[in-house]
Amino acid sequence: MVAGLATLLPVFCIQLAAAQTPGTTSVTIRNPDPAKWAGRSNLFGKSTGEFVCRPLACPDAAKVTATISSSPTRSPDPQALAKLASQIPASVERANQDAAAAGRKLERVSSGTTTLRGYPAIVQELRVVGEKGPAYLSKATLFVKSALVSISSFSPSHDLARRNRDLFIKAMDVTDTPIPR
Repeated sequence: MVAGLATLLPVFCIQLAAAQTPGTTSVTIRNPDPAKWAGRSNLFGKSTGEFVCRPLACPDAAKVTATISSSPTRSPDPQALAKLASQIPASVERANQDAAAAGRKLERVSSGTTTLRGYPAIVQELRVVGEKGPAYLSKATLFVKSALVSISSFSPSHDLARRNRDLFIKAMDVTDTPIPR
C-alpha cells in the first residue's frame, strides 16, 4: 500500500472542485518538479496541499503550502486591496504578542499589493526568529477570478522562500468560465 501511495506523489496536485459553470474558476496547483518535491493533500478536500522539498534536493529545508477557496469578488478594487495590505503590519504585531509566549518573534520584511501572472495579489514576507534560528515566510494571496489562492513558502533562506513561492505560482493552471454578458 505504501508503494502504491508513493507512486501517486509525482502526480500530486490540488484543485478547487467546482463545476465549470459560468462565473467559475478552476485552479490547479501542480507540483513543478516531482523529483524534487513530495506532496500531500488534505484528506477532507482537494483545496489544500503541502509540498516538502525532498532531502538533498534543495540547498536548505523548504516547504510550500497552498490553499484555494472562493474569492469575495472576481475583480477586487485596487484601493480596497491596498487598504487590506496596509493592515498587515498591525496584524503582525498582534500575532507577535501570541508568538512571544511561545518564544518566537515575528518581523515583517515587506508587504504590499502587486500583480502576479496577471492577477491582483497581496504579498507579504515575514522573518520568524525562534529557538532553531530564523526562518522566512513568503506568502502571496492571489485573486484569480472567482478563486482565492494562497501560496505560502517557508525556509531558513529568505531567497529560497521567495523563489519557491514564485515557482509554485508559475506552475498554477487556471481555467475560467466567464459570466456571459
